[in-house]
Amino acid sequence: MFNHIFLARFFLIGLGVVGIYTTISGMSPAEVSLVPCILHSVTDIPCPGCGMTRACIVLTHGHFADAWRYHPFSYLIIGLAIGSAFFPMWLKNAWTRCSPITQNTIAISGIVLCLSIWIHKLWT
Repeated sequence: MFNHIFLARFFLIGLGVVGIYTTISGMSPAEVSLVPCILHSVTDIPCPGCGMTRACIVLTHGHFADAWRYHPFSYLIIGLAIGSAFFPMWLKNAWTRCSPITQNTIAISGIVLCLSIWIHKLWT
């Protein structure tokens, strides 16, 4: 069965392959459309994760400002994937050393931040 370490490595390898392909082919990362968002396709309303794929791909090209504009959480996702892929025990130990109050605060802050980004996308 797949575990989080395998999935993190698979994500990073896939991201690298797409980044290399778009560089070699001369394709702009903004032109890549791997999987369309179902919510956006049906309702024309962006979901909280809309733009994440493009943000991760433009990060492979070093376009940090564009990645931030597409979705600021792309930095967090790639950071967590790198941590899970290469430093799984350190990441797990760092999380378990936190108190339950700290863990809940981090989780709730992440949810609130994600919803705030989504609301901002809806207004712009």
